[in-house]
Amino acid sequence: MIFRVEIVTDVARFTAVQGAWRALWERTGAFIFQDHAWIGGWLTGMRDRREMRLQIALAWDGDRLCGVMPCAIHRRSGLRVLTWAAQLFSDYCDCLIDPAYAGSTVFAALWDGLNRFGGFDLISLQQIRPDSQCLPFLGQGRLQPADRSERCMRIDNEWADGEAFFRSLNKKGRNNHTRGKRILAELGGDVSFRFVDKGEEPASLFDEIIALKHAWLRVNDPTSSLLGGDGVVLRAILDHIWRSGLAMIFILECGGKIAAASVNFVYQGRMEAYFTAYDAAFDRASPGTILIVEYARWSFDHGLKHVDFLRGEEPFKFRLANNETLLSSFSGARTFVGQMAISGHRWLARRRQRQELTNPTQSDELEAVG
Repeated sequence: MIFRVEIVTDVARFTAVQGAWRALWERTGAFIFQDHAWIGGWLTGMRDRREMRLQIALAWDGDRLCGVMPCAIHRRSGLRVLTWAAQLFSDYCDCLIDPAYAGSTVFAALWDGLNRFGGFDLISLQQIRPDSQCLPFLGQGRLQPADRSERCMRIDNEWADGEAFFRSLNKKGRNNHTRGKRILAELGGDVSFRFVDKGEEPASLFDEIIALKHAWLRVNDPTSSLLGGDGVVLRAILDHIWRSGLAMIFILECGGKIAAASVNFVYQGRMEAYFTAYDAAFDRASPGTILIVEYARWSFDHGLKHVDFLRGEEPFKFRLANNETLLSSFSGARTFVGQMAISGHRWLARRRQRQELTNPTQSDELEAVG
């Protein structure tokens, strides 16, 4: 079968295919990170970034959209790097391929279209799940597996309801939960758990949650990009995805104040915990962990199949998770300049290793290429 491949490079055309894209997303059962609203939010936040250019491949069979490879080109140190669109903000990256078509055929058309269109020197595709649509094709030697890998921890639902889940925690875990609530009450008053869904306006809550995260970052990670331009992009993504109806906010309150809050995605029978913040004034009670247990109980009371903590290896995830997903990355070069950059980067890496240096100096994108 021959597909008509279109390369989308402007926001107007991206917006015009929203309906066909969302219909394909629903047919595939894909993750929220491939939804049109997610990438649309990212584009809104990135609109003033001159170092980024959209480059999305669409595969059409007549008027039916049957494949999407959402990519963008970022300029790093004079090199043009092809990545997934919104890669920095997305925990699972992939293509969308209509299940009515052969995945390898659709992906080959998408990749060929991107390669022919060109405009990039290096390729850095990260956060790829073992069950992704693109992995069989990428794993055939067209790109090289990168050293960079990550894992996402989750709680798979093995219980009849939330109470059964809570009872499955060890004695220390249950006692810490009860003790934490008691400390919260001593610090600030009545403790309550609630959620906000698509029927409510989240703007003021987003402002408060992001302010809490910024306060924590200024103390613990003052160089975080979320304190700069990436914070603007994150807010735009959250606004867009809220309007899509796929997000919920779970809140632990103490005396009417937010002790901890988490912006989670609930769709297709699963929960993904994306963005969490807490008030350092309540730190002694571990409000973040209390909130996690509470929204996990809510999830299993509502029959969700798992609670996914997404990327990151914070200690609490190991205490609560019973499964994990390993993510892989792939890299390569399209041009001679790109090949030279990879060779130079690998030479520098070997040199640093010999000198026993541990602090990388290259950007994350070039690290992935190495």
